[in-house]
Amino acid sequence: MVPASQRAAAPAFAGELLDGTAFDSTELAGDVAVINFWGSWCPPCRVESPEFQQVYSQLQDQGVQFLGVDVKDQRQLAQAFTDSSGVQYPSLFDPAGEVAVAFRGFPANAVPSTIVLDAGGRVAAVYTGAVAQQDLTSALTALLGEQADGGTS
Repeated sequence: MVPASQRAAAPAFAGELLDGTAFDSTELAGDVAVINFWGSWCPPCRVESPEFQQVYSQLQDQGVQFLGVDVKDQRQLAQAFTDSSGVQYPSLFDPAGEVAVAFRGFPANAVPSTIVLDAGGRVAAVYTGAVAQQDLTSALTALLGEQADGGTS
């Protein structure tokens, strides 16, 4: 976790979700957000995605949003992966890795990578490689606690 006083604002980005609808990062505003860079071809992602779905299911009603960013992939393979993994949160289709480029300065170029934003839209944690479900839950719980305290936005 990055201390609240040292957090940098996340960059703005936009794109198209796997289902073809437009997405803009302003849709994450005001919530704690998990941005996970993944690919259907990525073995650690096959383990991580169902675990992320469990955390999402537990915390989505508490002000936590999840956004997948599918990179270096084909749309039909990515959609099949999310369907078979039971992933219900949205994913951007970003075969060229443009969102990772927007996050330059933060290590988002490895797959999987996960960036967690606080409710103020600042980068609160960065994970390169797979994230243990317990670690992600702990980070999100801490950020929700900050939000409840009203001290970091």
